[in-house]
Amino acid sequence: MRFLYHPQSGALNLELENEAFLHLKARRIKIGDKIILKNLKDFFAYTYECIDFSRRSCVLNLLDKKEEKQELKTHLHLALAVIDPKIIEKTLPFLNELGVAKLSFVYMDYSQKNFKLDFKRMEKILIESSQQCGRASLMELESFDDFKKFQQVYENIVLIDFEGEDLTSFEPSEHVFLIGAEGGFSQKEREENFKKAKLQANFILKAQTALVGVASKFII
Repeated sequence: MRFLYHPQSGALNLELENEAFLHLKARRIKIGDKIILKNLKDFFAYTYECIDFSRRSCVLNLLDKKEEKQELKTHLHLALAVIDPKIIEKTLPFLNELGVAKLSFVYMDYSQKNFKLDFKRMEKILIESSQQCGRASLMELESFDDFKKFQQVYENIVLIDFEGEDLTSFEPSEHVFLIGAEGGFSQKEREENFKKAKLQANFILKAQTALVGVASKFII
């Protein structure tokens, strides 16, 4: 773990309880030990000293703060037709570690409308991922009820489809790359969006594989 997340990181004193406390307990933290905390809102790393440790909580005192501003290598915005939330949740850490800036969820024609996204749970997954990989900001998440509403907000949408231009011919900072659900996109959706790109894969990819593949193509 590169740091510990706490929303009030930066306060002069903090009392950690529940899950945050259990993290420190597992690391066998004792009085006098120093711990780095971040709030994932600013770009500061806050160094605290443990000044009290009990069975259910520990008290930390702020010693120092250091700015650690991070610049994403590429401002990459991906979009995904809504699929099984369990699959999405397993994929989030990979995208967060790679440095994807934003991920939009869109209910497309081939999405199952009964799938409901738990943004609170997904945020928790991203926080845990950031603590492990050292990312100082959370990947932004948003959702749209249908493709039309998504198009009203974003113009330069590129469908990742079975045919189209080479993916690398598109400037990542100027486009949003949309991956379809199982079955890809409906004919109507293909006709409504003229920009399309294809991956140079030998076989048909699952949505989550294509998602990570597009991110890797531009970032790594």
